[in-house]
Amino acid sequence: MLNSHIQSNESKSINAFLTDSRQQNYNQDTLWDKLNFSQQYAVCSLGQFGYLLTYVRSFGDTTLAVLKQNDKIATINEAGVININPAIYCRQ
Repeated sequence: MLNSHIQSNESKSINAFLTDSRQQNYNQDTLWDKLNFSQQYAVCSLGQFGYLLTYVRSFGDTTLAVLKQNDKIATINEAGVININPAIYCRQ
């Protein structure tokens, strides 16, 4: 009984996260405010190469910034580390 209750709560929170994050339209200022200083600095660095901040994902206490330039994707973790070859797929 407890196990099924835990599973149902987990699926509700996952479904809510997926639905809410896909349907919200954030402007650049709102996205910028979700980043820490290390991430903001890294976003500015990638911006010099034409990357645009597309969205910010939160996973518990961790945030991940996702940037795009045409068909290229880059991510920036909380430490400000840039990954220009992330193993993620972005829908159109």
